[in-house]
Amino acid sequence: MLIKNKIILGFVLLTGTLMVLFSVYIYVIYGQNREKNFYERLKGKIEFATEIYDKHDTLSEKVITSIPEQSEYIFDNQGRSIFQLNPANDYPFDEAFFHNLDSKEEYRFHYQTAPDQHSKEGLAISFMNKGVKRYAVITAFDQNNREMLSSLALILVYGNMILIFLIGIAGYLLAVVALKPLTRLVHEIEAIHPNNLNVQLAEHTTRNEVAIVAGSFNGLLDKINALVETQRSFIAYASHELRTPLAAISGILETSIKYDQDLESAQTSAALASGELNKAIGLTNELLLLSKIEGIDSQVKMMPVDLVELTLDLINTMNKRNPGQEFDLFISDGYALESNNITLNGNEELLKTAIGNIIDNGIKYSDGKKIFLRIEMNTDAEVRLTVIDTGIGIVQSDLNRIFLPMARGMNSTEKKGFGLGLTLTRKIIDLHKGRIEIKSKPGHGTEISLFLPVQTAV
Repeated sequence: MLIKNKIILGFVLLTGTLMVLFSVYIYVIYGQNREKNFYERLKGKIEFATEIYDKHDTLSEKVITSIPEQSEYIFDNQGRSIFQLNPANDYPFDEAFFHNLDSKEEYRFHYQTAPDQHSKEGLAISFMNKGVKRYAVITAFDQNNREMLSSLALILVYGNMILIFLIGIAGYLLAVVALKPLTRLVHEIEAIHPNNLNVQLAEHTTRNEVAIVAGSFNGLLDKINALVETQRSFIAYASHELRTPLAAISGILETSIKYDQDLESAQTSAALASGELNKAIGLTNELLLLSKIEGIDSQVKMMPVDLVELTLDLINTMNKRNPGQEFDLFISDGYALESNNITLNGNEELLKTAIGNIIDNGIKYSDGKKIFLRIEMNTDAEVRLTVIDTGIGIVQSDLNRIFLPMARGMNSTEKKGFGLGLTLTRKIIDLHKGRIEIKSKPGHGTEISLFLPVQTAV
């Protein structure tokens, strides 16, 4: 059901229910007051009748009869009729009636008459006449007030029906006016084309729920647009990088089939093809790793990790890959003093990948120059690992896009690589609730700092 219809239905039901309840309240209160006033009237009549009977042993119809279908009865203490005035004989004055009368100062009752079945009220009291107990009973039909009560019921019923109809119209108009900004917002959203997400919804100056939704949706559009652009760039770069080695392999094999006449030439071609194939495999592996990292959530297995040991393992691995490469590892006094009590809460393999990518980049773009590593406490709850190289550096215009997939610096095209290392590093550090900072100057080198939260042993 549309929100507009829900608002209309809810508005009509709520106000209609309140109106019906109020109408019932009015009807009940009026009925109670009618009954109370009528019994007060009957009480005055019967007290006047007993006073006259006490003096004259009879009643005068002209004096006491003024209510429709009014009947007067006088009974002795045995329940036998002594006097009757306009008797209707439509109520059984039996033993149970006089028993109820004996237990009360006055006895009020009402009953239905036959054959028209209209309601009549009655009042009975006991009194003393010349030292003898007597019973006086009066019954009557409150015709005028009951007709007014019936008229009131009809007025309330038809009035409620008309008012509920008018409330429905008012609710519809109110819903249309209230939801007009939302309707306009829906039309704007429907007009957005998937091929053009670089649009913004109109945000109204009035700070209401619709403006909040529009602002949130605009933020979502920005994120989706950025994601789409990243995806397009990623696919373009990945396709280009994969096409190059695959085309090279295809060309090498075709050339080998046509022109290689001896084993040595075939082996040379196979070696070239193998090299290009390894490039394609390396790129594919990095793409798969990136996809895996993007799919990892907060359920990744975290364990205590010693940052110093992890860094030393990486230096040892890099030395084996790059014989003769020099490293300078500095551990601050503050970290060294607390090193036995400080560990990272992380995934060791992922952290090795992240830090290893930074060190590997430093080696690649420094042409064998020394790599400096610093481990120090940034705050009581955060450790800082800095990797510094003195290589070619990063152009300032590239710093804003250096973490995008497949993005490479303008001055790094001659170096082998796929532009995925820093992307992986950024995602892994984000996964560990850390952050990364880069400072670089072309021709002077790059300084990359990783800030990671630590857990201190109690």
